[in-house]
Amino acid sequence: MKVLAKYPDTYKAHIIQGLLENEGIECEIVNENLPFLGMGVAGFDVRIVVNDEDYDRAKEILAANGETE
Repeated sequence: MKVLAKYPDTYKAHIIQGLLENEGIECEIVNENLPFLGMGVAGFDVRIVVNDEDYDRAKEILAANGETE
């Protein structure tokens, strides 16, 4: 598994998860319960991870939808 993206809250992470899953890419949200009420803690961002073989395609999907790091 590779970290695809990091977000300060779960809201954005769930939107991206839905986008990827609609494109057939399985992903997981990591650290979902750490940033309580949207307040991120340094170093503990919500992360989206994908399988290694899906990483490049997932990056392309994010870029095509205006998501950049």
